[in-house]
Amino acid sequence: MLMEKRLEACILKAIHKRPVEVPVIAVTGGKGGVGKSTVAVNISEALVQMGYRVALVDADVDAPDDHILLNITLKCPLDVAVTLPVINDEKCTKCRKCVDICRRHALFQPRDGSPILIGECNGCEACILVCPADAIERSKRMVGKTYKNGTNNLTLFTGELIPGVEESSFVVNALKARVFDEAKDSDIIIIDTSPGTHCNVINALKGSCEAFAVTEPTPLGIHDLKRILNLLQVLHIKADVILNRSDLPGVRGQLESVIKAYNTKVSVEIPMDDLLVKSYVEGVPVVRMYPEAESSKRISRLSKEIAAKYIK
Repeated sequence: MLMEKRLEACILKAIHKRPVEVPVIAVTGGKGGVGKSTVAVNISEALVQMGYRVALVDADVDAPDDHILLNITLKCPLDVAVTLPVINDEKCTKCRKCVDICRRHALFQPRDGSPILIGECNGCEACILVCPADAIERSKRMVGKTYKNGTNNLTLFTGELIPGVEESSFVVNALKARVFDEAKDSDIIIIDTSPGTHCNVINALKGSCEAFAVTEPTPLGIHDLKRILNLLQVLHIKADVILNRSDLPGVRGQLESVIKAYNTKVSVEIPMDDLLVKSYVEGVPVVRMYPEAESSKRISRLSKEIAAKYIK
């Protein structure tokens, strides 16, 4: 139990690490397809147009698409690997401590034999920490990559999980570590999380000054909004709501009830906009391609509020 608490403390410390002098804003959402990435990209572009240096972080490592929305290629790849335990039979005392600590039951110890890796290891290294004989050596298994590409004052950092593996949280953590190491000169960091409330969303959100939850006025949108607002409340992260496709016929009464229940507000409503759709198809942010569009005006206004609040 003591070793598990030690391991958890180490992970939380790594997740919370961020450059204090650079504000971190998250754009998130409980539901996919609500326009979360489009909002994150356009807020970033609007801030760049104001003359600020922006680091945009695509932390949706299962399906990163910010580079597509910006029509740029992924560059400067760095591998992300997790530890794979290798048992040294000569040192192993067959105490079973590594087998007992493994939460994924990836280690099996036959009678009178040394432990054997038979399951999917997630690289947590708990087995290495508890081994009293230092009988477990480290090997590596690739799980993803991180990328970096810059245009003018906008630098895009992207994480990408290798298809078929499960360790998305490790890729998110490696991506954040790279951002906080290489984006120290930025005026602000915008993190685009994946949709949902799972572990890699939590890891992407932690350390944020504020999070904007993107939703739409539909029953499913409101249902998942409650989930993400509840998560932000647990993480003690200030939450605001961005209502996309705000003129859809929907359940505004339910939305207002949720907003009130979580003591938050709708920071901006973005209506359906054909120009926004056209810019999306062209791979150009709407605030750059169609600054006269209603969606551009509203996103730009929100971006000015963010700058005034967080950028000194």
